[in-house]
Amino acid sequence: MALRERKGEMVKRSISEDWDVIRMARYFRDLQENEVRTMHYLGLAYLVLSRRPFLQLKVPLSTQNYEDGDSVGAGERAGFALQLIFTCPANYPIQVPQVEIVEKRNISESLEQALRKEIVLILEEHLGLQMIAPVVTRLQIILNTEVKRQPF
Repeated sequence: MALRERKGEMVKRSISEDWDVIRMARYFRDLQENEVRTMHYLGLAYLVLSRRPFLQLKVPLSTQNYEDGDSVGAGERAGFALQLIFTCPANYPIQVPQVEIVEKRNISESLEQALRKEIVLILEEHLGLQMIAPVVTRLQIILNTEVKRQPF
């Protein structure tokens, strides 16, 4: 047991104070597990890459009309597709996750920059709350809106 000073005297630190750290870690793990359950219940596609030491999810996004480049003819709209990798720190959701945009299909630089700005905005708005599902749903809306603007 550790000793600490209180009002000029030495006092043994109780074991229950050590449990606060353990409880806090469990609390954050439970919140992260709830995030995964939310994704499942909402019917959002995801793949858990790891749970420990950090929760890491891979989330595919695509527009409804997305088709792989090999099966699309000239002049046809191919839609958009990308994957997001969320890496959550140990104290997520009071700290924002790292979000990577990977495996982009038909995503222009300007669209990617707009998506990145939106991710930062959503993460700031949802600090302390679930963040992954709001990011995924908002980016899905942006992709679907953008594909409608594309010429045939």
